[in-house]
Amino acid sequence: MWGKKNRLSLVVFAVIVLLLVGSIFFLWMKANVEVRSIVEEQYQQQQLILTQYVSYSIGELLSERVLLLEVVAQKQQGVPDDQFMSEFETVYQVAEIYYVLEFIDANGTVVSGYPVEHVPQGYNLYSNNMSRAFEHVKNTGEVYVSEPVSTMEGVFGAYVWVPVFENGEFRGSILGIVSDENIISQFETSSDGRNYVYIVNDKGMILYDQSGTYEKGTSYFDYAENDDQQRLSILQAQMSGQMGNGKYWQETSEGDEYVLVSYSPVNWYNQRWSVGLTSLDDAVDDIILSVYVKLFTVAAVSVLFILFVSSQVYFILLNWNKSLETEVEKKTRELQQSNESLITANIKLKELDRLKNEFLSMVSHELKTPLTAMKTSSEFLLEEKCAPDVRKQLLALIVRNVDRQARLVDDLLDISRIESRRMKFNMENVSLHEALDHSLESIRRFSESKGVEIEVDMPASLPAVHADKDKLIQVFVNLLNNAVKFTPQGGKITVHAHRSGADVEISVRDTGIGIDPAYAERIFDKFYQIDNTSTRSAGGCGLGLAITKGLLEGMDSSIRVESESGAGSRFIFTLKAGAVSSIHSEVH
Repeated sequence: MWGKKNRLSLVVFAVIVLLLVGSIFFLWMKANVEVRSIVEEQYQQQQLILTQYVSYSIGELLSERVLLLEVVAQKQQGVPDDQFMSEFETVYQVAEIYYVLEFIDANGTVVSGYPVEHVPQGYNLYSNNMSRAFEHVKNTGEVYVSEPVSTMEGVFGAYVWVPVFENGEFRGSILGIVSDENIISQFETSSDGRNYVYIVNDKGMILYDQSGTYEKGTSYFDYAENDDQQRLSILQAQMSGQMGNGKYWQETSEGDEYVLVSYSPVNWYNQRWSVGLTSLDDAVDDIILSVYVKLFTVAAVSVLFILFVSSQVYFILLNWNKSLETEVEKKTRELQQSNESLITANIKLKELDRLKNEFLSMVSHELKTPLTAMKTSSEFLLEEKCAPDVRKQLLALIVRNVDRQARLVDDLLDISRIESRRMKFNMENVSLHEALDHSLESIRRFSESKGVEIEVDMPASLPAVHADKDKLIQVFVNLLNNAVKFTPQGGKITVHAHRSGADVEISVRDTGIGIDPAYAERIFDKFYQIDNTSTRSAGGCGLGLAITKGLLEGMDSSIRVESESGAGSRFIFTLKAGAVSSIHSEVH
């Protein structure tokens, strides 16, 4: 009797163990599918960041190189005796993207250029029906970029036309042919046949294809099948100047698989291009291969552990059933607590990783932009033939960008001192009128350049406040600068203050783009920027409001915001009142 009962228990136990093992493998396979989906999404986000960097860098590179031609064309002495030959040689060597630089006189005839072997000397645009772009710059007086075509020598590139005027009279045009190969050579891009870069314009024309699959100058629609809706939708998004990710199904020599695509626009004068970065879907498999190995190891160890523990439990159940129930309940509670701790830690790690990526992306952008401008200007200044007026302009550009980097470094140092509690505060009675006047003077040029009016509504009898004067001025500068940055031309900013019991309440209101209430609590976080076109285009690393909050908290205060999208914003903070101020602020 006991033998039958024992065998039945063993069978039941074996069935339970098999069910547990089967459940683990089922959950493991399901987890693998979810992991792959998450990894693919993260992979495409990283590819999109890289694509944004490439597209932005291409736009900056092209604009800066064309600026060199504009500087040459705007010489005060007009067309020099050598027909710009010396300037062409300098620009050609510094820019490194031009196939040829030419000067075409007012009659439409090529009269000079560099390098000489690429110049069709005496070629007349009117005689060869090639004068449309030339007439355009003559009539508009503006830089014009022709749609990329192949030259007579077979070089594919865009034609940049820069008009030359002397005392209001049209003297001709500087023509620079920008080679697509020279553009791409400025960036470290490589193709292994599975990952490559391509560029199309807003008409679907292929401007560059690193894979060599498609012919430059042809239409992308010639290669896409009508039923390939995924591929066509990606192309339509690129043509409309959008930024994003996509994928489409493609037949390859190794079988059918998805191709992942990240794309970002390039805006260059009248040209609208889009950079695409492609990679095969198996790139994701390579990334998660190590994850699969670890998961399999964990699963195998877990199965062995379950089998071992289960065998021990089986014998224990025969003798100490009640004791086991108590022990199981205890272990279950411990496992639940451990699981909750792991979930919490995982959420924190993901948030830290997201903040790290956002920080690297924003800081690299803010550092790269002024460095690129300074490098280009410095290279041009090294040339012996750089004119004094050009040198003055370039030095001013370098100074502006040095100031921009200095402000970024100061912000990073301030946020570091605030977080490490090393920021020192010299608390005293401070006149709000005087502190605000200093702040308004600092941002006056910025507000006037945007045509934004700043009005101060502050009673003459308003008492002084207990604060650190320099830190209070920094708070005002940050809030006013932020308000001007996001207020459109002709907008208005109002600074208001009034007595509120033992405190003085100060507010800064603007008529700008406003803030969605869903983001109101997060805008004071460091490195946080609302991800939309209006705010991204304003630049910055998202430290201003975080520093402002830290400074006010160090002065025993706090700050809040009242806003909604499209209706402006109002930032409010309070400070302890001190003696009555006798200094008055003017209305700006």
